[in-house]
Amino acid sequence: MLVLFAVAVTACGLAESFSLIVRSPTDAEGHGLVFLGSTAFAAAAVWARLRRRPLWVSILTALPAVVVGGLSAENPDGLYAHLAGLFLVPAALSAMLADLLFPDPQILPAWDAEADPAN
Repeated sequence: MLVLFAVAVTACGLAESFSLIVRSPTDAEGHGLVFLGSTAFAAAAVWARLRRRPLWVSILTALPAVVVGGLSAENPDGLYAHLAGLFLVPAALSAMLADLLFPDPQILPAWDAEADPAN
């Protein structure tokens, strides 16, 4: 749910801050939403790591937080954050969906550690 929230908030923030010619009147709100979405992506990446998900899931979930959020903060008038968001936000969503639909059978959740036959 946190990744879906991050995707929605980041997409709304990028849409509100997008402008080719002049600064959008909702530019400040858009950058605030991108920052909130980046924070949610970072929290989702930490949560995935704490739940012992594969490393690639955590990395692909953290990339929008670092790249899109960083570019939006560093260069608020540029379109680099928007271009990066076109690729990294769907990649993060795809990684979390792939992990949910096709879980690794060797990775047990923390609460099922006593059910591990190796113990």
